[in-house]
Amino acid sequence: MTRLARKIHRDQIGGEVRFDPAQHRLEQGIRGRAARRIRTHVRQMRPVIVAAPRWSNPAGFLEDLALDLAVGLPGIGSRVVDLRPLKGRRASEAWQFTLHVLGQLGRQEWTRQIPSMPVDRGAFRFALMELLEEAHRAADHDVALLAHGAEHMPVEIIEDLNEAWVTYWATHPQGARCTLLLAMASGAGDVRIGPSTTIDLVDLGQMEAAYIIGGGVEGLDQTQLSAVARFTGGIPGLVTAAGKRVRSGSELPEEPALLLHSLGPLADDIRGAVDIVQMDNVLADRLDSLLDGDPAPMVQSVDAPLQMAGLIRPIRAHGTPHVVIRAPAIAALLT
Repeated sequence: MTRLARKIHRDQIGGEVRFDPAQHRLEQGIRGRAARRIRTHVRQMRPVIVAAPRWSNPAGFLEDLALDLAVGLPGIGSRVVDLRPLKGRRASEAWQFTLHVLGQLGRQEWTRQIPSMPVDRGAFRFALMELLEEAHRAADHDVALLAHGAEHMPVEIIEDLNEAWVTYWATHPQGARCTLLLAMASGAGDVRIGPSTTIDLVDLGQMEAAYIIGGGVEGLDQTQLSAVARFTGGIPGLVTAAGKRVRSGSELPEEPALLLHSLGPLADDIRGAVDIVQMDNVLADRLDSLLDGDPAPMVQSVDAPLQMAGLIRPIRAHGTPHVVIRAPAIAALLT
């Protein structure tokens, strides 16, 4: 049951609800904790940078986040936008697209109004500040722009957004009413927007993954369900694929290679990432050394490319940075 569904259920049954039966699972949810942390920052009107590993479904995460922000108290109006259309655009086109997106803040519906074309970066920065001020004045409530695919934004636009937000915060020390969340690929670079915080969009914990894969389907073998959840490593794309297969009535095979194949096109995407890495002997040797699933001390020079490829994830072990292979499904491609 999602957070929104739980709220609707509590409203329907009425009265005081002292304890949510799903609370223990929720508190143990790794990705759920990250979501709560992100919601806290957004509610404080602080910009957030979300580092999203490959196959982590940031678009779906932001849609759920927008619903949570809307039903919480106080409610926050959010816009979820995809910034991938900025890839390869000319500066003038990128400026106009960004202004059009930002101009929707505080509006009840998407509008077709196209802002005037800025002639240079100075005019673009001025337009950004004007749109923030307009949203601040016109919105009936706090508003947030939630954007994914931000790795496709030109560096100059990120710099201008940062300057606009710093100015906006300085202008309203008594309390901002607009904020921004940028979700971008892990390793895309050190990005800051004003007083922003960077938060990793971590994979699902095993209990979270099993709950999503099961999807309320009755009669499932819980042992096999846990095994499948563990096999996916909590990678949201694989978890979603496994859940769709279960809800379609198809059985999930137990043999690792067949299980991976049953998860559809995403498995081919992961296989492609593994094949590219194996073309580099140093990276291939490092990945092979992690196949047993045990943590290894982080070696930045080789682990950064593997993390960007989505094949390993960082953890803390004994107080120091370590890395582990991201999922047994990835190890199955190498054995």
